[in-house]
Amino acid sequence: MLGSASVIASVDFFRNPVAPELQGDGRGNERIIDLHGLHASEAIHVLKHELSVLKSTAIAAEQRLQVYILVGTGHHTRGSRTPARLPIAVQRFLLEEGIDFTETQPGLLRVVIY
Repeated sequence: MLGSASVIASVDFFRNPVAPELQGDGRGNERIIDLHGLHASEAIHVLKHELSVLKSTAIAAEQRLQVYILVGTGHHTRGSRTPARLPIAVQRFLLEEGIDFTETQPGLLRVVIY
């Protein structure tokens, strides 16, 4: 189980991402959850918490939020023949929770929270 300091250190939110596809509408309606580098179980724990917080934020603000989930592509996964576990685990979690997502580019998922 992750300690609270570890969870906090594991999640980064950026209000002004650099990538063009993340520049958004300038109103702060985009968020990034960076799970890259976490083990799958840690990432799911963090993702559940952060999506819950963001859903509450979206409801309170009465607007939708675009959330980009950075999962990476597995370049650092041990063993060249081992498929990346994190993207698969996160996609499975989103499907099980009924959360629609798109993969905007390899290793980057986009969800919209209403």
